[in-house]
Amino acid sequence: MENIYIKVALIFLSSFILSILLTPISIWFANKAKIIDFPGKTSHTIHKKIVPRAGGIALVLSMATVSFVHRFIYFPPIFIIFSAAMVIFAFGIWDDRYGMEAPIKLLGQLSAITILVLKGFRVQFLENPQFFISLNPVLAFWLDIVITYFWIIAITNAFNLIDSMDGLALGLAQISTGFFLFSAIKSDQPTLLFLSSALFGINLGLFFFNYFPAKIFLGDSGAQTLGFLLSTIAIIYSPKAESQSSTWFIPIIVFGAPIFDTTLVLISRIRRGIPFYKANLDHTYHRLVKFGWGKNHAVNAIHFSSILSCLLAVVCVNIKPLGANLIFVFWMLAFLSLLIYLEKKFIQFG
Repeated sequence: MENIYIKVALIFLSSFILSILLTPISIWFANKAKIIDFPGKTSHTIHKKIVPRAGGIALVLSMATVSFVHRFIYFPPIFIIFSAAMVIFAFGIWDDRYGMEAPIKLLGQLSAITILVLKGFRVQFLENPQFFISLNPVLAFWLDIVITYFWIIAITNAFNLIDSMDGLALGLAQISTGFFLFSAIKSDQPTLLFLSSALFGINLGLFFFNYFPAKIFLGDSGAQTLGFLLSTIAIIYSPKAESQSSTWFIPIIVFGAPIFDTTLVLISRIRRGIPFYKANLDHTYHRLVKFGWGKNHAVNAIHFSSILSCLLAVVCVNIKPLGANLIFVFWMLAFLSLLIYLEKKFIQFG
């Protein structure tokens, strides 16, 4: 076990160093290829200068390099996940350069998930005999596949949507990855451990370039690829708990901040008759700033809420199913209450 911790430390350090070294190269390439974000390009753009959308390039280059160097690319199902993630990246980089309609983006996401499902990678909590609902095996199998598509699409787009301010999405990704890294150590899952430690190091390196004032943006290629990888990491995660009935909702809590933001934006735009996929200044961050919060304070508050959610998830894993599910119910009530409050205040402030 000691050797595996040394390997994890080496993976983290090499991932961090690689992202620091490869990000400037990615910035150079993005500028040359005109994969850049212009001031005023969209309604939610607030930066005053041209910024390269190089985050996705640096992420993919760093992850590919470190996985081959440390040879965990061959761990099942990492190669399958990386192959599918490249589909997300390809669609994203095209969108960053030329633009892409929402249905085409969705087609790319569906294609990537289909690669996973055809290789046997899916959510399996309804098929688990420990789950508190017992279903026909065939029905449970197909429902788990449907949930797999919904989950990955939801988290992939949630990270893309919440990428509305320097350092926000990467900070949330870092917090979530930290939870899975900690959990992988406790649950003795080498695949999750190596993947999480690599992503943790890469995110940390990218964060230095993306924090305010950002030298790079993640772009669709970065935010969607990051969300896709995190959604699959959550599927790999299998905690050592008394029962799966205590842990089925853990990924929902861990990704609470991006899920909250996406739900808020979706409901708000439907109410106002605005297409939900159109960029706008109605995200959680924008609302907090509109209510008088400082930019950094708003970002830090969202990050802090994510840390609290992850700590709550740790508690749920270590208690009995009844207590864990009661915590989840109260968390959902707080989730809905805050959502209603922010929407009412948003309407009030116009």
